[in-house]
Amino acid sequence: MGPGIVGSGVVDPAVAGVAVVTAAYLAVFFGVTNVVGGTARTAAVLAVAGVGGVALARVVRERTALWLSGLLFAAGLAGYFLAIPESQRALFTVRSVALDLLALSTGLSVLRLALADVWVLAVVPVPTFLVGYFAGRGRHVAAASVAGGTLGFLVLTGDAGTGAAVAGVVGLALAVGLSTLSTPGRRRGHVGTFAVVVAAMVVASATVTVIPAGAAEPLGLDRGASTLESSLSGDDELEVVGTTRLSPEVRYTIESPVERNWHTSAYDTYTGDGWVRTGDRSTLGGSLAGPPGDAEAVSVSVTAETESTALPAPWKAVSASGAGAVEVDERGSLRLAEPLGQGETVTVESRVIDPDPAALRNASTDYPDAIEERYTQLPESTPDRVGERTEEIVAAADADSPYEQAAAVEAYLRSEYDYSLTIERPEGDVADAFLFEMDAGYCVYFATTMAAMLRSQGIPTRFESGYTPGERVGDDEYVVRGQNAHAWVSIYVPEHGWVSFDPTPSGPRDEVRATRLAEARASGTENVDTEETAANQTLEADVGTDRPVTVTGDASASSGGENGSAGSTGEESGSVDDANADPQTDIDQVRADRNPSSAAESDGAGRLGFGPVSLPDPETAAYWLLVVALGVAGARRTGIAGRAGRRVGPLLPRRRRDPGSDAERAFADLERLLAGRYRERRPGETPRSYVNAVRTLGADERVETVAAAYERAAYAGSVTRAEADEARRAVRRLALERLPLIGRFVR
Repeated sequence: MGPGIVGSGVVDPAVAGVAVVTAAYLAVFFGVTNVVGGTARTAAVLAVAGVGGVALARVVRERTALWLSGLLFAAGLAGYFLAIPESQRALFTVRSVALDLLALSTGLSVLRLALADVWVLAVVPVPTFLVGYFAGRGRHVAAASVAGGTLGFLVLTGDAGTGAAVAGVVGLALAVGLSTLSTPGRRRGHVGTFAVVVAAMVVASATVTVIPAGAAEPLGLDRGASTLESSLSGDDELEVVGTTRLSPEVRYTIESPVERNWHTSAYDTYTGDGWVRTGDRSTLGGSLAGPPGDAEAVSVSVTAETESTALPAPWKAVSASGAGAVEVDERGSLRLAEPLGQGETVTVESRVIDPDPAALRNASTDYPDAIEERYTQLPESTPDRVGERTEEIVAAADADSPYEQAAAVEAYLRSEYDYSLTIERPEGDVADAFLFEMDAGYCVYFATTMAAMLRSQGIPTRFESGYTPGERVGDDEYVVRGQNAHAWVSIYVPEHGWVSFDPTPSGPRDEVRATRLAEARASGTENVDTEETAANQTLEADVGTDRPVTVTGDASASSGGENGSAGSTGEESGSVDDANADPQTDIDQVRADRNPSSAAESDGAGRLGFGPVSLPDPETAAYWLLVVALGVAGARRTGIAGRAGRRVGPLLPRRRRDPGSDAERAFADLERLLAGRYRERRPGETPRSYVNAVRTLGADERVETVAAAYERAAYAGSVTRAEADEARRAVRRLALERLPLIGRFVR
């Protein structure tokens, strides 16, 4: 192909479509590198690949270009394989690779891959090279198809959201359409149709990616937030959401000689709007290693009160018995391969550390390379002010060691921010928004923010989830409910292991849970109690009747108080009175936090039972505006709008200032009615002749009234307002009589 053809391919209008869909998939890849690092390096490689593709379009045949891209892809995957530590290469088999490919195509995020930044660097240059090559040869549909296929893959992995999918559809449509309409003669006749088709494709893609997912509410109604427990369910990806609610149903009965948070999962990669757990699970074949330092051997009995695959236990669990296959992930969290049935029990052996704070303060900072790399990761887009604020906090506390810095950040978050389940999901980086733009949140926000702050100081930190101890019903027995779902953080301390800190204010949190449980009991909600919890109902009933309550001693556990955080200073007495001065005000706020609709109903909202009406998110609003625009454009293009107007016009005639115009409009509407029932007016046939003809066919005498008003308006110019209104009423009545269900009532 000669230079002239290549040049024309690059400047052809269809290149705009190729550019749109290419930008869509590149934005997704750069979103990945923003989280795991390597954006600048990836951008440089992409520039070389794209420019190289365009340059080779001048001199290389397509078959050769495809061979080159295949070799480039193979070389990239080989480099990725060699970059992976040898300990993980042994896991690469034909079967495992096939399963990974299947997982990627069914929702496994690229972020969960080992060395995701290296994987992106190995894979993304290939489609970029081909896009540049085909665009350089003027093969815009082929170039857009390569880009669209890449984006489609990212949609399957779940990394490409609705915006990227819609942009990809628009780009593909533009590339195909502008290539088809490359000649002026064809462009004139098909531009309108092409616009409607593009809009239809966009709406279809948005419908597929937005509506089934349920993330958006197209009707703008708040149908109830997800529970805190479901958002911390242990999935491999955790998205930080807005308003949430608590489930008071009993999940487990746990017998344990120690009272701790019951760990179920941990996350290592912070994305800016959530957390990802990288790596895979494997079957637990024996016992795991315990913490590196001194630890107490603890045997915990976990009885499921509802079907569950989680294994809540004190950190660190090393083995489990009494169940089927048990799986372990790369962070040491255990999970059942098959759900545990109601009433079934599993025994978990844990090694629990209880280090001396002085030992933690004086611990080494010589972190293992793998720990430091994985657990100090932050998105490249994390604002600098997160680290700057953290530095100010630790400096003010005169905190030198990582342990002291963690304690300082924990104390700062507990004292400066309120606890609330009713919040709006912030835009941008969650930790940054919570730290600088919000004044309240729940455990996910506190833990996410603390983890990001400590990571900004180079302290290996991970996000953990599970349950608080729950309601103590005996010396070593606890009843754990869904509302005890909780999130906290742990920092890695050499020679000790993972040490937990809990930045969420405990008093307000426990009061919310106690009130939610009392209301559930009062309303007769099922599965909120066991036989052992009946003795504690009087306490929660007092909270539910809005009476001041002081929670002391063992009772603090009944509302989810916890004693297992190494960062706790002993100031968490669990006293509701200590947390706030006015219990009545607190309980009102608790109820508003738990159920936003209650406050709305007091103002007259939510009376139909739908809950408070909320504005849809911008993405959903844009979707419905596009649907409306498509409907209007399609109706106009297909003539439906005109036909609908002709049918509705006689029923809703608009009164004009000029009676003559009303009379003429009335006769035009009458013509359409008569044409549908009798016959159309023939060319050259006068209005009077036409009316006389349809009268012989059985038309009502009222048609003569309309015709007379028209003749006076059109020929004499002397029709009165009364005559014009009478003609309008006659046409409206005739139109109503034609309607199947209404006609018999107006005759």
